[in-house]
Amino acid sequence: MSVSKERTISIFLAFAVLLNISVWFYARDMKSQWLNVPPTPSTLGASAFAMGDKQLAYRSIAIMLQNLGDTGGRSTAFTKYNYEELSKWLFLTRDLDAKSNHIPFLASFYFGSTPDVTQLPLLLDYLHVAGQTPGGKRWRWLVQAIYLARFKMNDLDRALKYAKTLAELENPDMPTWTRQMPAFVMNAKGNKEEAIGMLLEILNSGEDHLHPNEINHTREYICTRILDEKEAASNPLCENLPF
Repeated sequence: MSVSKERTISIFLAFAVLLNISVWFYARDMKSQWLNVPPTPSTLGASAFAMGDKQLAYRSIAIMLQNLGDTGGRSTAFTKYNYEELSKWLFLTRDLDAKSNHIPFLASFYFGSTPDVTQLPLLLDYLHVAGQTPGGKRWRWLVQAIYLARFKMNDLDRALKYAKTLAELENPDMPTWTRQMPAFVMNAKGNKEEAIGMLLEILNSGEDHLHPNEINHTREYICTRILDEKEAASNPLCENLPF
């Protein structure tokens, strides 16, 4: 190899080293930045990304959602999430698979744990829809929406709306207390007469098939949670309670 070629290679290598060192000094303090929840594609776009496989698209989105905010070895608080955009992703996954419980579980117990209650309404609207599949098999997500609305948001009107939807589901296998949920919320709102009326209707209409424990629980709730002591003492329903 000629001297001129060796010199050229040496100069090139030295330049490459200097360039590498310069880039390192320039970029050493740079960190990856999270750009928040990405824009939501259409159902067709999400399916096309997975080559037409809706199940693959659903699972890919589920993994993406549960890892949002975890970039560069750092985690991001839910309060910084764009819940409006997040809710669009949730509804998108429902279009891909309306039977899976994976995304509703994330919505209920993961994203639902945000300390900022102003982020919850859109999330609860998703759970309200997710719990209304034919046959009422996914009623538990409505219960979770009621819980978050009542005890975390302190929004009894919203909780009552979800409770009425729950009570109207056509699933004979649901426990009796799901039918009583509107009465529980009405009582919390101070609508005692409406709550008692609904519970009595359940007792009267279900006397033949209600378990004795369910009947006793309903009576106990009316007599100790809705009526005061004086009202309960004069109400025949509260006589001879088995506890």
